[in-house]
Amino acid sequence: HLFNNQLITINFLVDDLRFYLEINKFSRLADSAEALAAHNMQSEKEVAFLKRKVAIISKLFLNSDIPPKLRVRCWDPP
Repeated sequence: HLFNNQLITINFLVDDLRFYLEINKFSRLADSAEALAAHNMQSEKEVAFLKRKVAIISKLFLNSDIPPKLRVRCWDPP
């Protein structure tokens, strides 16, 4: 399918949505951790959790063991 003169692979739309949702959750978690760090309240457990979360997102969507390695479509700005 074409959208805005770009080829869209339907199979990746679900992964695109899941990736967006995970990144959105991660962003909120990172913002919370940053706010806590500003008040010297951030724990090592929170930092370790965020690092594990990034590693999982990367492994699932950006560097997958299942071909193709990149499981989401990189969107070009309009």
